Amino acid sequence: MKETFRIGSWSMLLLVLAFELLALAILLLRSSENKRANRLLAAALCVTAGMLTPFVIGYAGAYDVWPWLSFAPFAIPLALGPCLYGYVTALAEDRPIARRHWIVPALQFFQLAAVFPWPVATKTWFDGAVQEPYLNPLTSFGVLVSMAGYALASARRLRRYEGWLKGRRRDPSPARLLRAPVVALGLLVAARAGYDLWDELVAPVTYFDLFAYYIALGVLGLWIGLDGWRGAHRPRPVIEEAQERNWAAEGRVWIARLQAEDWWREEGLDLEGLARRLATNTTSLSRGLNAAEGGFTAILARLRAEAVAARIRGGDDRDLLVLALEAGFGSKASFNRAFKARFGVTPSEYRVANGTSAPLPGELRRPQP
Repeated sequence: MKETFRIGSWSMLLLVLAFELLALAILLLRSSENKRANRLLAAALCVTAGMLTPFVIGYAGAYDVWPWLSFAPFAIPLALGPCLYGYVTALAEDRPIARRHWIVPALQFFQLAAVFPWPVATKTWFDGAVQEPYLNPLTSFGVLVSMAGYALASARRLRRYEGWLKGRRRDPSPARLLRAPVVALGLLVAARAGYDLWDELVAPVTYFDLFAYYIALGVLGLWIGLDGWRGAHRPRPVIEEAQERNWAAEGRVWIARLQAEDWWREEGLDLEGLARRLATNTTSLSRGLNAAEGGFTAILARLRAEAVAARIRGGDDRDLLVLALEAGFGSKASFNRAFKARFGVTPSEYRVANGTSAPLPGELRRPQP
């Protein structure tokens, strides 16, 4: 009897799920915000679609019609846990996970890819002698352990992020995006463990018995993907302390930009306004400025005092208060304090002494941070 390839209802349902997952992955890759997180979520959706593919074509009879398709590296379930864990980490901390997390998924892919080109007869022998008795049970156990481990690790990331938001009295809603992958991994672990226990204790689980599991896998993937896509375009706070950043270097860059753009001249400039212009947040900006040079207020005062001093040296004989207001000072008292802190003399004394080209003894070169 000649075997035929026919897309039935089971194959069609899984095929629709797989296409929807891939469409969501493309939408996520086009997002302009949270790029690291969106790439990892897109990868997780592609992995999920790949896990559905052997069942899409298998239920349609593809492996009977074209036996050379066996061992095609469509399904890499060991990659799903790292992808979702990486997604949660990127959302919470905007950093990649360690490369070691990708070693086992890569080994699974290369094992399938290495066997796939073999002749059908050789693959049939390998499946009966090695794959079925040894590698399949090991892989099944590894997938269960991987999903369980990454579910727990993702849950810890979620709790830490929620605690960080709460400790800083921030809106807790950004943590919602992290919950979907944690819940999905937990449900998949429970479902997979249930099938494995049934297979061991009650009756062997067949290829067709797994249909419900893969429907659940596709639906959970769609849930995570849709939830992630809805939040893909929104900037979100991240745990800055988790990042190893050279705050002093970043602070110096921000100070240079502040000086180059002449923003320091604006009397109403505050930390929040400067953070918006520099495309960062106030926490990071404050930390960087403090590490580089004594903080936002001190930096503004120094730049403004130096501007007035430059005007005096240039021969501008207008009233000192006028020069101070033009430089961004809000009052004479704040101007006098800042000027004396920077140059060691009052503005009037500086003007009197400015008749000579030599600087006053108090006019010291500002140490480089």
